[in-house]
Amino acid sequence: MIKKYTLALAAVLCFAASCNKDKDMVNATVVDTGDITNVGCGYLLQLEDSAYLEPLYLSSAYQHGGLRVKVKFTHTGVVDTCDYANKVFDQVSIQEIKNLND
Repeated sequence: MIKKYTLALAAVLCFAASCNKDKDMVNATVVDTGDITNVGCGYLLQLEDSAYLEPLYLSSAYQHGGLRVKVKFTHTGVVDTCDYANKVFDQVSIQEIKNLND
């Protein structure tokens, strides 16, 4: 009886350890383009393929230029313009974000 529970517990632990919680997240770098009320665009996310995204909201904990993050987002279907890089950015809603080193 104890062997069955031990075996079942071991199987559950192996399954849980194999789950990749970050599978829908992508690596990005936070880019501080300057004050949005002046000539900047605020904070953007630069993906590894060099694409830029404009988050609708970025927590102050992640408002640091050059910060490497993992992010999960959804496209809002809205684009915004700005005088930085390609000048037109897809706006995204951040579902989850964390430091890349965590």
